Amino acid sequence: MVKIPSNVKVLRGALCFAFLGSSLLAPSVHAQASSAEAQYKQVLQGVVDAKIRLEQNQLFVAQQEQYIKDLRAQLGKVAGLKKSIGPMVEKMVANINTQIESDYPFDMEHRGPRLQTLNAVMKDPNASIVDKYRKALNIYKFEVNYGMSLVAKKGNHPINPRSDKLEGDDRYEKDKNGEVIYDKKTGQPRLIYDGKYLNYGRLAYVYMDNDGLTALRYDLNKREWVEVPRSDVTNIRRATRVAAGEAAPVVVYAPVMKGE
Repeated sequence: MVKIPSNVKVLRGALCFAFLGSSLLAPSVHAQASSAEAQYKQVLQGVVDAKIRLEQNQLFVAQQEQYIKDLRAQLGKVAGLKKSIGPMVEKMVANINTQIESDYPFDMEHRGPRLQTLNAVMKDPNASIVDKYRKALNIYKFEVNYGMSLVAKKGNHPINPRSDKLEGDDRYEKDKNGEVIYDKKTGQPRLIYDGKYLNYGRLAYVYMDNDGLTALRYDLNKREWVEVPRSDVTNIRRATRVAAGEAAPVVVYAPVMKGE
């Protein structure tokens, strides 16, 4: 039997203990290293994300600066545009006033108030140039449409309105039972008119009695109503029926006189 010295046994035990200690310590060190590596990667990712956000913010700021620069340039143009629009609107309004005052007196119950409103806005120091231009353009569109339309409208005789002499319920239209007829839109009783007015765009403006036998036309040169020759009454009667939707559209002839 070989005897192992006692000191050797002690050394062997120490080695075993050291080995066992190193075995227990290794997992803890490895875990710490992994945790540190994860934290390092997380820090790096945070830096990358911060750089991306910074670049995005810088791009946004650059875009906003360019947008502000463009707005300032546009505002400069608007200031110059306002200076040029002002005289243009004034000229447009002057032309509208001249046109209506020298035109045939049709639909004046609407044209008159529109023109008064426009002139009031033009004199208002607090009204913007945009509002003035919008109202002027609106009237301009109405006036252009008048020149391209054939319109018939009920009305009384321009010189001797016979229906104005009626009193009481005799002034209103009645049904077969003698009951007064009310307008569905306004709720007001429908007045009796002794004829119809017809404007051929801006070529002519005439009045015809309900009997369709006599007619008058407005003379722009004389600024008064004159009788239409009997030879033109038939054409006026046909045009009135077309404008009122009582007949199919056909070519109509306006009673235009020389010099008008």
